[in-house]
Amino acid sequence: MDLIPVVDNQEYILCDCNFIIIQFSAGVHKYAAQPIAIGEDIRVGFPEIVGLESTCHEILCEQQKSFILETISRNQQLEQALYFNLSIEAREEHLAIFLQDVTASTLAQQSSMQKLNEAEIILNKLQKFEYCTNKIIASMRDVLLITSPLGKIERVNKSTTELFKQKKSELIDQSINNLIPDSSFNHHQIYSSLLASPNAVKKIEVNFISKQEQTIQIEFDCFVAPTEVKDFLNCVYIGRDVTARKQAETKVRKSLAREKELRELKSGFISMASHEFRNPLSSILLCVQNLREAPNLSNSNREFYLQSIQDAALTMNSLLEDILVLSKTESTEQKLKLEPTDLEKFCRQTIKKLVSIYAGKQVNFDYQASIKQISLDRTTIRNILNNLLSNALKYSPTGATVELIVSDSRQPAEVKIEVRDRGIGIPQESQKHLFESFYRASNVNNIPGTGLGLSIVKKSVDLYQGSITVDSQINQGTNIAVKLPIK
Repeated sequence: MDLIPVVDNQEYILCDCNFIIIQFSAGVHKYAAQPIAIGEDIRVGFPEIVGLESTCHEILCEQQKSFILETISRNQQLEQALYFNLSIEAREEHLAIFLQDVTASTLAQQSSMQKLNEAEIILNKLQKFEYCTNKIIASMRDVLLITSPLGKIERVNKSTTELFKQKKSELIDQSINNLIPDSSFNHHQIYSSLLASPNAVKKIEVNFISKQEQTIQIEFDCFVAPTEVKDFLNCVYIGRDVTARKQAETKVRKSLAREKELRELKSGFISMASHEFRNPLSSILLCVQNLREAPNLSNSNREFYLQSIQDAALTMNSLLEDILVLSKTESTEQKLKLEPTDLEKFCRQTIKKLVSIYAGKQVNFDYQASIKQISLDRTTIRNILNNLLSNALKYSPTGATVELIVSDSRQPAEVKIEVRDRGIGIPQESQKHLFESFYRASNVNNIPGTGLGLSIVKKSVDLYQGSITVDSQINQGTNIAVKLPIK
């Protein structure tokens, strides 16, 4: 019998109806599980046929045209696995077994399937990661804004919509510069600086005005993040509302400043008290000692010592009154007790009392107000007049005259108290500290004083929500004007 020609990389085996090999092609041996030879049973070399005997008889009887076994595997030692297809057909009264090598296509298919499985595993992991990421972003308390390089908002989370009181659809595609109209905020500058340092995280603080007209302070951490497009980076803003924290920090700073001020006040008070109390106390002790050691003093000398004791006691009493007044004005609960007051008469009484203390000095009083009775708090007015006039008289030379001018206006409704002197004046560098407690200008020399007068005046004026201005030149005098709103 002629050999069956090899077609399309196929090898063949020809058998009789009893599966005895009659003929085979040269390349069959690589497909056989065991070596085969003519006259032997094909099922020894190809055990896959076992169980297909009835199918083979049907093919020989032309009850079935053919039968194929696909992708049969043969493991070859030290070599790559072999895959082939085995097909059975009839050739007259014989069986023709065709063998086709499909190793390359099978391995390619297996590789594709493996890559597909790996891709599905990676995709599943990415989907799980994306789901987890989305859950984290959705539950974040911090604000999340992801923008394009041009600043167009591409993604936000729930906290962002709640803080800015806008829907997600309103925020997406909006420019972040429009969303945050803070003059200090510029997306382009932020993005450019981050591109220069791609691994950096930039901190910024911005102010945002809510729809309720409330100022909200937001602290952002900004950084760039890669996208699916190579070398195309988005900008990520993660922010938090720090308004409450900033307010707390402000309160702490104010408390610390207040504590520092109190320490300075305490130090100033101790320094002032040790100095201002020493002189009158020394005077009192000296006069008492002289009275005790000289019982036969003349009436004039006795009167001198008694007057000296009285003057020293009055000085100490005045000092204590200033401290008590300052203590009251420091109280946050102090309120004005307004009552009709004849301001002209009140001023003349104050002048009379002070002129008796500062001998050799006069006060020219000019009352220009158009109304007689004005609703004022008499305690604070007394503090204002006493301290302004006392300072003017104290720092003026003997024989000098101090001016007191009182006027009023209707638009706005206010009374103006102006005190002018031609005394030593106040140095320019000292004027910014004038209203600090216990502060005294650098040119007062040995003139006694507590440094409380103008501090008391300022606090009294503040109770009225009024104003005080100072105009002073060295050795030319001082002009202090107080304006108090009136009903």
